Amino acid sequence: MIDITDCCISVMKITIFILFMLIGSILSSSTLIVFAETLYEIKIPSGASDPGAPFFWSEKTTGATTGVITIHPDDSVTWKNADTAFHTITSVSQLGEENGLFDSGFFTAGDSYTRQFTELGDFYYYCSLHPWMNGVVYVIKNPGSVQSISQVASGYSDDGLGFEVKYILDTALTKAVHVDPNGRSLLFTISGDTENEQIILILPPKLIENPNTVWVDGELVEIEIGETASGSKLTIPIKPHSKEIRVMGSYVIPEFGFLAISILGIGVISTLLITRSKLSFLR
Repeated sequence: MIDITDCCISVMKITIFILFMLIGSILSSSTLIVFAETLYEIKIPSGASDPGAPFFWSEKTTGATTGVITIHPDDSVTWKNADTAFHTITSVSQLGEENGLFDSGFFTAGDSYTRQFTELGDFYYYCSLHPWMNGVVYVIKNPGSVQSISQVASGYSDDGLGFEVKYILDTALTKAVHVDPNGRSLLFTISGDTENEQIILILPPKLIENPNTVWVDGELVEIEIGETASGSKLTIPIKPHSKEIRVMGSYVIPEFGFLAISILGIGVISTLLITRSKLSFLR
């Protein structure tokens, strides 16, 4: 005889197994969605087949009409044909010779061609039917996201809140920033392992004035300095696996903050009042 209890247990085991498989499949799909690459779109506008057209490309996000785009590894570019003529997206060398890296073949109005770029490099392309239509895809390292460190130099600021320093890097900086007012410098430490070739720091003017000298792991480096609404923007060259960045300026933290100036002012006024009282008494 068939044991009904055993059959039920077997069915339950199979059901649980199938549920785990489904859950695993859903989680894998979710992971793929979360880490999906960025997709860029370049439109081939109407009339692009005419060499006298005002432009031959139109990038969807920026509106750029040069056919030149900068992306990061694993990003994709879609070329969409909004013209009435056939076109191709064909890989060429910098000199314009076809090199076989990729080729869309002919695609007509309403069709598109998508290419994923997994490697770093400069990828030149043109339309083999209309060679005046050319462009280039620059694939560069992802510089990382905008991050911030709060309460920098909180022990030195009048309100005790310190300052916020923003930066762009592919890993994080430690929250502890060594502030050296006497040495007029700030010392930042990279906590993770960076593969970047630069870091961007935005330093508030009340934290450090005129930051103009930088050492990376003890080596003096040349930097680019710009100004933003938040403070000085420093583009600092680094090497992969760098660890310490020291920034020097005219001063770090004002020598006389608001509180110090207020105390000094009260002292001066008190001295004047006492002196005046003494003079009045002598009269």
